[in-house]
Amino acid sequence: MNMYLDSFALSGRVALVTGATEGVGQYIAFGLADAGADLVICGRRRDALASVASKISEYGRRVETCAGDLTELREIERLKSFVLERLGRLDILVNSAGYAVTKPAWEVSEEDWDQTLDISFKGLFFCCQILGSIMRQQNYGKIINLGSTLGRATVAGRAVYSGIKAGIAHLSEALAVEWAADGVRVNVLAPAAVMTPSRVEILKGKFLADMLNRIPLGRLAEAGDLARAAIYLAAPASDFITGQTLYVDGGLIAHG
Repeated sequence: MNMYLDSFALSGRVALVTGATEGVGQYIAFGLADAGADLVICGRRRDALASVASKISEYGRRVETCAGDLTELREIERLKSFVLERLGRLDILVNSAGYAVTKPAWEVSEEDWDQTLDISFKGLFFCCQILGSIMRQQNYGKIINLGSTLGRATVAGRAVYSGIKAGIAHLSEALAVEWAADGVRVNVLAPAAVMTPSRVEILKGKFLADMLNRIPLGRLAEAGDLARAAIYLAAPASDFITGQTLYVDGGLIAHG
């Protein structure tokens, strides 16, 4: 038995990843499966979920899909019932679902505000509450909320997104303190810009040059960087870690 290395394994654990149809959420789901977890993946698009599930099954793990709109509490309750009926427990929750508006703050509409808040903050909180209640009954669980370096640093055009990501970090601290007695750990995974296939067109030119100038390690985050960090926060290796924000940013926040 390799005492320390084994503490990073997720064999026998059940993980649920929201926003798993693309981007960071998808790659975190792949990483958790590779580390041994069985998966429930959630998103709005059934066809996209089926595609991701097919790839996860290649890791030899069980995977279930549940499409739904997580801005609706009844849908989160339905997801909770689905998890319990299909897998009987929940050890890891990754709240990756989100929505971002990129426009000057002067131009943000009420519709922009409501949609961003509902998906990225309201949905996240009630997933923590409703799905976390399974962990409370088990007296053990790991919640990983997807944050961002924009919760600390800012760029033009992302005022609402930045405010919500700062809120997620502080909310997660509050939940970590309140739920520690229930054995539920709550942490935040906060990347800088992540190079995923869906963002190749965005992350180029002057924007890319500006980002690289702010990152001491000289490159953008890759999906695998986030997946490996998520495995750590999900695994027994981090059982004494709660209420923290783990920046996966190549030193951007430290650089200032």
